[in-house]
Amino acid sequence: MLKYRFASIEDIKKVYDLSNDPTVRKKSENTNYISWDEHVNWFNKRILNKNLPFYIVEDENENFIGQVRFERKGEETIISISIVKEFRSLGLGSQIIKKSLKLSGFTNVSAYILTDNIPSINAFSKAGFKNSNLLKFKYTQNILNNARGGVITISNRFLNQLVA
Repeated sequence: MLKYRFASIEDIKKVYDLSNDPTVRKKSENTNYISWDEHVNWFNKRILNKNLPFYIVEDENENFIGQVRFERKGEETIISISIVKEFRSLGLGSQIIKKSLKLSGFTNVSAYILTDNIPSINAFSKAGFKNSNLLKFKYTQNILNNARGGVITISNRFLNQLVA
């Protein structure tokens, strides 16, 4: 059984380590390493924002499984999820996404996923997300001309029906 709670200052190191996990960095839109000072500044501000949930997911033994955050870009609410290496490929992603959506109460949420991040695409699809007709792909270009492909936008506009 998974447990969900709001992130607190005690989680700062776990989230930092997860955020700088090589696979997480590689599958993120921003692939740059995050410095400790940068993380502390961001984390301290982020946990104070109670309008946008930031969940820590643990198992029944309080082992850290991952984190789920909701952010705002204009009128858009965006979900992001990271799972620690030991709990990846166990089919937990879609379960974590569904429960986090239900807890958050948001009914119109988007996820930005790199096109080569098949596990995330599968987890969000299994959680009920569909490709958006409005903005299906957003291509990004690496300044160093190291092509990483595009960013797929998946939107879930019928969330109440799927998680109610």
